[in-house]
Amino acid sequence: MGLTNNLSFIKNRKILLLFTAAISLIFGIISFSWIFWLIFDLFLSFILIIYFSNELRDSSNIHFVSITFLVIYALPSIVLILLGEIQLDNEDTYLLFSLINIGMLGYTLGALTAKKAFSFEKKENTKISRKINDFFWLTYRYRYLLALISGIVILIYGIMPLGMKYLESIAFRKETSGTTLYLKSSIPMIFSPLTIMMISIIGDLRKKQKITFLSYLLIATVILSIIAGYRVWILALFGCLLIAFQPFLRKIRYLIPIIAIPAFAAVLIMSGAVRYARSGTTISENLKNAYEYFMKFNSFGYRFLDFYHGNLSVPFNTFIDVVKNVPNPIEFDYSAPINDFSVLIPKILYPDRPLTYSEWYVKIFEPKTFKIGGGRTFYIIGFGYLFAGPIGVLIYLFLFGTLFELMNKLFRLVNDAAGQFLYSYFFVHIISFVSGCGFFGFIKTAIVLYWFIPIFLLFLFIFIINFLNFTRLIPIPSK
Repeated sequence: MGLTNNLSFIKNRKILLLFTAAISLIFGIISFSWIFWLIFDLFLSFILIIYFSNELRDSSNIHFVSITFLVIYALPSIVLILLGEIQLDNEDTYLLFSLINIGMLGYTLGALTAKKAFSFEKKENTKISRKINDFFWLTYRYRYLLALISGIVILIYGIMPLGMKYLESIAFRKETSGTTLYLKSSIPMIFSPLTIMMISIIGDLRKKQKITFLSYLLIATVILSIIAGYRVWILALFGCLLIAFQPFLRKIRYLIPIIAIPAFAAVLIMSGAVRYARSGTTISENLKNAYEYFMKFNSFGYRFLDFYHGNLSVPFNTFIDVVKNVPNPIEFDYSAPINDFSVLIPKILYPDRPLTYSEWYVKIFEPKTFKIGGGRTFYIIGFGYLFAGPIGVLIYLFLFGTLFELMNKLFRLVNDAAGQFLYSYFFVHIISFVSGCGFFGFIKTAIVLYWFIPIFLLFLFIFIINFLNFTRLIPIPSK
C-alpha cells in the first residue's frame, strides 16, 4: 500500500514539478558556487520540457516550444563559458545562471497561474470555433486561387527579401520608416507561399489524410524562399509539419522530446547554411555558398563555433554583456516598462520615441554597428534583468508565461483545422519571445502586426471573393 502511494506521488507531474522547482530555488540561494545554479538550471529545464511535452496531446502547446528555445539559445554560450572561451568572474557566472533559473520559475508560475485563473470547460463546436473554422475551410476551397496570386506576387516583388543584399537591406531599413516598411511588405506577407502552404497541408491532412500535389509544390516554393534568404521560414515549415501531423504522432507522444531535439538541431544547421549562403545576389550564388558551407561540416567543433558566432548565440551574448555591466557601471533602467509600452505608438506619430533595447544595446556596446543601422537581438532574461535585476526577470517571464497560456487557450478554443492553422502561423513568432526586446514590443509585432492582421486580411479577402462570386457563405464541415 505504501509503495502504491509513493508511485502515485511520483506520477503526479505537477507535484514533481513544484517539488523540483522548490529544491532548485533553495539550493541555488543557499549555495555560494555557481555550479549549483547550473546543475539545477539543467535539471529544471529538463523537468519543464518533459512536463510541457505531456500537454502536446492537445492541438497546441506553446510552453514546450518556448522553454526549448530558451534552452537552445543559451546552450552554446554556456558550453563556451565552461570551456573558458567566454571569460566571466565567479560573481557574474553565479548571477548569470541564477537569473536563468529565476526566469524559468517565473515563466512556469505565470503559465500555471493563468491556467488556473482563466480555466474553462472545453466545449466542442462553440460559436467562435465554428465561425473561424468555416473561414478556414472557405479559404482552403480557394487555395488554388491563392497559390496563383502568391506566384504573381513573387513575380512582381521578387523572391529575395526586399530584393537586396543583406547590407543593402540594412541601409534601406534605416532610411525607411517602420510604417512604410510594414505597408510595403503587407501584400507579400498576406499572400506568401508559406501561408498558403500551411492552409493547404492542414486542409489536405484533415480532409483527405494525405498531402496533395499543390502542397508539395508550395513546400518546394517555401524551400526556394528559404534558400533566397527567408531564414526563419525553416522553423515555420518545421512547425507546420509537426503540428499538421500531430494527430498521427499521438501514439508516440512520449518520444516527441527525443524526436524534437535532433529535429531542432537539423533545423539550426540548415538555418546556419542559409545565413552563410544569403550573401549571394542570386539564388544560384546562394546555392553555391550553401554547398561550400556543408563542405566545411567536418567537425563538431567548427559547427559549434559557427553557431556561437552566428545569430544563435547573439541574444544570449547580449545578456552576458548586460550582466557584466549592470548595475555597475550602467544602472538599472526602472523606466524600461514605460519605454517598452511606447513601442505601441508608431514612430511616425512619436518621432522621439525611446530606442528599443536592441537598438540601445548596439548604441552602447557597438556604436559603429549602430551608426550604419545594424542591430542585435536581445535575450528576454537580459531585458528583465536590465529593468530591475532578479525581480525584473521574475516579472517579465511571469508575464510571458501568462500570455502564452492565454494563447494556448485561444488555439484550443478554436480547435480543429483552424486551431492548427492559427498555431502554425504563430509558431515562427515564438522565437522572437526569446530574442525580442520586451513584452509590449512582442505583442505589437508578433501578435498584432505579423499574426492577427495578416490572417484577418486574408480571411476578409476570401470573404469578398466568395461574395463577388455570388455564392453563399455555406459552412463547410471540418470533419
